[in-house]
Amino acid sequence: PLGSSIAFSVVLFIILSVLSFFSAGNNQSLFYAKIVWSLIVSSLGFCIYRCQNISKYRSIIFILIAFFFFLEFKLFRFLSGTQPTIPPYCHIAQAPMLFNFIHSQFLALTSGDWKIWGPLTLGFLWLLIMFTIGQGICSWVCFYGGIDEACTKLLRKPLIKLKIPKAWRDFPLAFLIFLLILSFLQGLPVFCNWFCPLKLTTAFWDSQTNIRILQMSFFFLILIFFLIVLPILSKKRTFCSLICPFGAFVSVCGKVSPYKVIINNETCTRCGKCFDVCPVFAINKQTSSEYKISSYCNKCGKCIDICPVDAIHISLSNKLSGVPLFKQAQWHIELRDIFVFLSLLITGAFSGSFVPRVMLQLLGIQ
Repeated sequence: PLGSSIAFSVVLFIILSVLSFFSAGNNQSLFYAKIVWSLIVSSLGFCIYRCQNISKYRSIIFILIAFFFFLEFKLFRFLSGTQPTIPPYCHIAQAPMLFNFIHSQFLALTSGDWKIWGPLTLGFLWLLIMFTIGQGICSWVCFYGGIDEACTKLLRKPLIKLKIPKAWRDFPLAFLIFLLILSFLQGLPVFCNWFCPLKLTTAFWDSQTNIRILQMSFFFLILIFFLIVLPILSKKRTFCSLICPFGAFVSVCGKVSPYKVIINNETCTRCGKCFDVCPVFAINKQTSSEYKISSYCNKCGKCIDICPVDAIHISLSNKLSGVPLFKQAQWHIELRDIFVFLSLLITGAFSGSFVPRVMLQLLGIQ
């Protein structure tokens, strides 16, 4: 209903505006840019509520965030010729470096050097998100995820159909364990050194020519194959599904989130549309008459939107719940509305730390 749609989006805009006021400081131009971005996020939230289409409008903001992040932390720095010795904070790198972070924080605490310990607490922000939207990080908040999602939009229909066996779908988890151990033993970010396709800086590149060429080969092979070509041809997010160690980390830690996407097999007609449309291979055919959503689900909303009989719901703790929490005239609130609100709030808050600044740069104001 129109009333509850407006109410959700207005409350979202007010909260984001308050955060913008405190984060902008005395920079008036930045504050106005933050307000504009808050309005964009809130407007897309209104579209989600009013049209009852999660995936379409979520995808717009998700791709926009990736675009602005690419401009700010990659392209602008590359064109300016300034190559930072320390790359921007990266949650993808944090997952395989978890043991190293824990060890560093332990040393900082025991030595009393809070300057070392303080920045590392950024990691706890991601843990906090996991307690709220869980695996939804990978389809709502991730700065990089919008890249392969944008590639999946380039064709109307897939040219190839990828069917990933469950054993291969578990590969990122095995890859994460391998990276955790090796990174801790070497004291180096192994994923950043050898497997990250998102490189437009010289950070972590080896000084020896032969090793650097080998690193670049890995980077661009993964970039072209898993981040661009396969997503275009298959309309699946293959990097996020089959490579990304953070996605594997979230699939485990995200289980603490109370929000789950589940299928009501009593009303499900086994049409298979959800199975075909899932971009991260998170829906399994248990039997010929039953579908189940795995822990790899990142709550993008595609299966919910496409289900013709409304058999897929966002629920609490795997308990079926398609019943509205509150329903009266122009007010209609479901559990998924609460989840969408939290997801948009977190997305708006995080993206608000860099998107408005890029908007001003593009306009030539800053």
